[in-house]
Amino acid sequence: MKTYHYKIVLILMLTSLMGCEERLEEEVFSELSPSTLFTSEQGLNSLLNAAYSYSHRSGDDESWSPYYLGTMPAGEVWGAGGSIESAWQSLIDYTWDSNHGQLIPVWIVYFSSIRDANLVLDNLDNDSFSDDYKQRTEAEVHFLRGWAYSELYKLFGRLPLYQSSTDDPLLPRSSDEETRAFIEQELLEAIATLPTEPMAFGRASQGVAMSVLAKFYLNTKQWQKAADMSLHVMNLGLYSLLPNYSDVFDISNEGNAEVIWALPKNAAGAGQFMNALIFPPDYPRPFPNNSVFAARTYLFDDFVNSFEATDTRSSRIITEWESTATGQLVMGLGNDQSHPYKLPFDPNAVGPSAGNDIVVIRYADILLTRAEALNELNGPTQEVIDLINEVRNRAGATPLILGSFNKDSLRDAILREREWEFYFEGNAREDQIRHGVMISRAQARGKNAQEFHVLYPIPQRELDANSNLEQNAGY
Repeated sequence: MKTYHYKIVLILMLTSLMGCEERLEEEVFSELSPSTLFTSEQGLNSLLNAAYSYSHRSGDDESWSPYYLGTMPAGEVWGAGGSIESAWQSLIDYTWDSNHGQLIPVWIVYFSSIRDANLVLDNLDNDSFSDDYKQRTEAEVHFLRGWAYSELYKLFGRLPLYQSSTDDPLLPRSSDEETRAFIEQELLEAIATLPTEPMAFGRASQGVAMSVLAKFYLNTKQWQKAADMSLHVMNLGLYSLLPNYSDVFDISNEGNAEVIWALPKNAAGAGQFMNALIFPPDYPRPFPNNSVFAARTYLFDDFVNSFEATDTRSSRIITEWESTATGQLVMGLGNDQSHPYKLPFDPNAVGPSAGNDIVVIRYADILLTRAEALNELNGPTQEVIDLINEVRNRAGATPLILGSFNKDSLRDAILREREWEFYFEGNAREDQIRHGVMISRAQARGKNAQEFHVLYPIPQRELDANSNLEQNAGY
């Protein structure tokens, strides 16, 4: 079971009174004054916790925006209703621009995490700190920067690389090669000294950093490195598939052996709003404290019907339900209106705010990462088939047979497997981009998708604030 250690809010209340002729001394109303913030372990821990809080996407929009940025352009889900509908429609239709409301909060939270991490690192050289504290904290800073930049890179491409709190805030974007090298360097440095077990739930560990790096290697098509790093994760012996697919997402089973990296949530503090954006107001919610918005999220019939009858992964899809308003049966399947139900309703939700953790990387992802990388390197082998079948066997799907595939057809099968395994977990866009099919599939759906759409635009407000930033091509 998880515990929540990162709901710490650092409040520095500095009150100064300015008279006409003289300035009075500031009176500090805080346990952490500026004189101790950077010179005590307690102060730096507060900053480190703040960096984690941003990196965990602790705000309302930030908690769910990456799900939709990562699914709607891929045609995995669609949505309607509420004030968010126009923003969603632009993701579906490829009409988004640099003022899209879901790009701004994601940019802000990750760069805020980088800022606070840099402050910690710049003040870590203090003789009063133990060597163990310095080493552990520095490793966590490297992880936080590597994680934040890897997420930003997937969305926006090359980035301004802030490595110190004293860097010029108006840095230009580094080259693609420099950005990728920095992400790799940060995560490798973290892996070298992070503990095998995290200090607490939601903090970095060696396995977490390895898994983030394995996915980064995969998405940048560094096949050998992806294969090697995923094997390192497997060899840790810390993670495994759960026997039952649904148990992975059970709120009473959070922090289970399959979940490698998750963003902790708390309904009463930093909650998330996923189910409130999925189900309609007359859906029979199991707990009276659950509430939803007017917006609804749907899966397409073609996808829902693509599962084998024995595949238990489809059990996390709601295809029909009885309206609490009319008592009539509502058929989602047949109308492209089935609902993804990866995250069960939280019995302790506070209205729309729920405490289900956001699962980022599961052990199943590591198995399929190695399978894909090995296939790209060597084509179909028994090891590749066995890795895929480990995931399929857990789901009750028919095992694959080595002789049925060549390299190209197995590549397609792996992408399809990822679609079945990770639907509505935010992976679809990056998977389709890696396989080179996102734009062509969108065009086949009648969307005006162009090659430049594989990257989102830099938010306009950031361009206005930093004249050295260069917009992505096409925007």
